[in-house]
Amino acid sequence: QKREIITMKVLPTTRFILLNTQHNENVGAAARAMKTMGFDELALVSPRDKKVCSREKVIQRASGAVEVLRNAKIYSSLDQALDGTNVICGTGMPNDMYRKRAERKYHNPRDYFELLLEGNTAAMDYFGVSCERAVNVRLALIFGSERTGMEESEMDQCHVMLGIPTNPEFGSLNLAAAVQLIAYDWRVALGGSASYGP
Repeated sequence: QKREIITMKVLPTTRFILLNTQHNENVGAAARAMKTMGFDELALVSPRDKKVCSREKVIQRASGAVEVLRNAKIYSSLDQALDGTNVICGTGMPNDMYRKRAERKYHNPRDYFELLLEGNTAAMDYFGVSCERAVNVRLALIFGSERTGMEESEMDQCHVMLGIPTNPEFGSLNLAAAVQLIAYDWRVALGGSASYGP
């Protein structure tokens, strides 16, 4: 049975949050990745360059997604960037190649997104993650620093950790590539409509 496409009236708010970005061009590429999937709310937490969104190279890398950069907000803490959201998703490598991490459960993004939109409480309880119906969702998607990913304390603030099923022996994605893949899975779950702006 074909799943009903969600109408514009109940589309959730989606905020992409980048933590401690070190390389300016990644912000431009992430903005482009967001716009190609129909999203436009970008938040930066403590970027290395506070004027990153106005840098010429970043604007060039955004390749037309200038309004995403222009409207991006910069925060000094993750708490500030999360204000107004109610479903918080961190992202990371299920198999970290560079350091040992505390054991956590990572969920396939597309599986989680579909359950979230369906409001399938029993299934979400099985996954051990929070669930709200689509009409109430104000989603935060968090991406860690290019060098270290998300810190343990930042992961602790999330309702769920999403893990793209990459090669276990070489699973590190460029920041913008990770944004693109997560944004795509969220777009597919939403039904592939033309735009998911406010």
